[in-house]
Amino acid sequence: MKINQVIPRTLLLATTLVATNAYAGGPPDMNGWLKSFDIGYVWQGSTDLDNGSEFSVDRAVIELGTARKVGDDWLIGFSLGYGEDRYEFGGASADSPWDDIRTLELSFTMRYQASDNWNLFGLPILRYSAERDASLDDGREIGLLAGASYRFNEDLKVGPGLGVFSGIGGEEDVFPILLIDWAITDTVSLETGRGLAATRGPGLTLKWKPEGKWEFGLAARYEKFRFRLADAGDNIGEDKAVPVVLTAAWNWNPAISVTALAGFETSGDLSIENSNGDRLRRLSYDSAPLAGVVAKILF
Repeated sequence: MKINQVIPRTLLLATTLVATNAYAGGPPDMNGWLKSFDIGYVWQGSTDLDNGSEFSVDRAVIELGTARKVGDDWLIGFSLGYGEDRYEFGGASADSPWDDIRTLELSFTMRYQASDNWNLFGLPILRYSAERDASLDDGREIGLLAGASYRFNEDLKVGPGLGVFSGIGGEEDVFPILLIDWAITDTVSLETGRGLAATRGPGLTLKWKPEGKWEFGLAARYEKFRFRLADAGDNIGEDKAVPVVLTAAWNWNPAISVTALAGFETSGDLSIENSNGDRLRRLSYDSAPLAGVVAKILF
């Protein structure tokens, strides 16, 4: 199975998003169920908010997944993940809009090779995100990522995609996705990546794979993370940003890989809405340093 490690930020304490390139490729050559286990940690360093305070985040993520071919043309898969984002606020203002955020996510992958050149892709998602003292069920949202890619030649697959999410606060969120799998040279590629967790939004990864066990990348994506708060008003929190990271992956063997990442969270802001989705407060924040590690095991 083709795996593309990206990076971003949460399902689980993580700005680490391990991403799988389930968008552009066709069914992998495998027999039976291929299972995977991902675990990651990302540190987001302290950065200033525009009200004079500051904050930092520790993020961690774990995810179990499985996938298999069905016949010659279909691939189906399931994944279950849990994560936590542990926010720490301080500085001139003692105000803490929220504390620890938990996320539970279930997704179902479907891929269909419609012809020699066309591949269709669908990913329904059920997600629960809430502050620790709030009910996870109050942070429920559903989503769908879907698209089609066309193989122009052995090196280039491109197509349109769409993300649709509905849930917390009655929000309806629709965004386009570029599905691309482009082998620019024998060692350099440009790929779409899906974040493994509680964020939504498109992203791209430029990868360089020299001979040997190493693979290097530059990844960027837009991220939007919404969750139910535990305050008396049953309000909604949101953290939006554009992480840009460098990655270095060491593939010990075909089944085990470890990826280190470092970069910055840019264009970020935190906001609070009431239960109807009306914004009550918004705070922008400066670029924040990121560093972390992600491990993947296939079995």
